[in-house]
Amino acid sequence: MPTIELERTLVKSPPELWDEIASEEALRQWLGEVSVSRLDPPSRIEWSSQGVRGVIELEASGWGTRVRAQAQTSAGGGFWERFKPPPDDRRLERELEALLDGLGSSTLRKT
Repeated sequence: MPTIELERTLVKSPPELWDEIASEEALRQWLGEVSVSRLDPPSRIEWSSQGVRGVIELEASGWGTRVRAQAQTSAGGGFWERFKPPPDDRRLERELEALLDGLGSSTLRKT
């Protein structure tokens, strides 16, 4: 099962980032159709999508927040899983990078 891990430190507080990301609607902006399976406010979000599961962690760090995004694609063990196309790891990595870039943007707030 390939794993993609990205980390950045953003100049925003953990509660501010949490408010921007802690919902399925917010994650869908970058990751497409996802389901949030667990929220541990204000520091951890577990999510899944077809063939992918991931975790986003927020941790206070100096003047900002360290954001860790991790996604793991499944190898597909069931009979029908063999007929589905495998998740595109490079596309997933680009989506996670876009997520972190978007969180670092000062224009992310909805009006």
